[in-house]
Amino acid sequence: MSVNNSYTEISAYSIMASNQELVAEIDDSDSNVDSKEMVQLLVSLGAELNTAKALICLHVHGPSKSSDLQERCTYSKLDVSIDIKKLNRLQLIEIITVPSGGRGRPSHTYQLAVSLNEALIPFRQQAIERLNILQEQLSRLTDLTNSVIE
Repeated sequence: MSVNNSYTEISAYSIMASNQELVAEIDDSDSNVDSKEMVQLLVSLGAELNTAKALICLHVHGPSKSSDLQERCTYSKLDVSIDIKKLNRLQLIEIITVPSGGRGRPSHTYQLAVSLNEALIPFRQQAIERLNILQEQLSRLTDLTNSVIE
């Protein structure tokens, strides 16, 4: 095994281990193995943990209120708000407003606006962009190394 392959494998194992620790926070009663792995993969591709959890939770459970996401994803109301704004900016969710019927604030239900496959496109594109940058940097490093050796 070459040094480069050893480093890549060690890095991959480190990322997977840290992702498993992060995803352990997901409520086991509402999650299946595939959902947890999808969250892990999204995080390893560069998505923020809570954003990945909210996206997958909306896919698995369908339309959800903020309190549902807080419970299922095991994070705070503020985190839900932040992640809903991120997903909304990406045009991945619909926000359904239900008037309170009284003086209170209206309630909101959130649902995916697109299929899961379409919702993953921005995260895939981000990963491809990061991969291209890494490939350029590796190529440049190789060029610099070769110029030093010669």
